[in-house]
Parts: sequence; C-alpha cells; structure tokens
Amino acid sequence: MATAYVKLPVGMTTAAGERAVQCQAATVAEALEQAVAVEPRLKPRIFRDDGRMWAGVFLNARNINALQGLETPLSDGDKLAVVPPISGG
Repeated sequence: MATAYVKLPVGMTTAAGERAVQCQAATVAEALEQAVAVEPRLKPRIFRDDGRMWAGVFLNARNINALQGLETPLSDGDKLAVVPPISGG
C-alpha cells in the first residue's frame, strides 16, 4: 500500500475543509474508492451512472488512460487530480 493524495476538483472540499484526501491504496481505483468514501459528492464528478469514468484522472500530471487506467499502481507520495470535462459554446 502506498500513501497517495487525491486532489478534489475546484470548489470542492471535505467536511473538514481539506482540498485533498489522503489514501492508503495500491491502485488508482482503490485511491478513488477511498476518496469517494470520504467525500461522496466526488463520485458523480468522476463516474457516470453506469460506472464508466467521464472525468479526467491524472497521476502526477499524467493521464491514467496513458498508463494502466484504474489499475495503475501507486507509489508513496503520488498525487491524483480529478479534472471534470469542460464544455462550452
């Protein structure tokens, strides 16, 4: 297990006012699961109703889709950032 941090999207904090959630996890999926347990409002910002991801998730500034997706292993000190899609007209 690695100690990693999930940075919350802009405008979201935990009940304690934190902008990130510290997790003990082996993979990105485990870290996101723990972050959602701490801050349930995070789930719809990352996942669609059918469970597929729709937000960008970055591990140390690299898109996890370019790595091993949700099964990407974590190391101590890793930082995950959740970036909801942006659209406009």
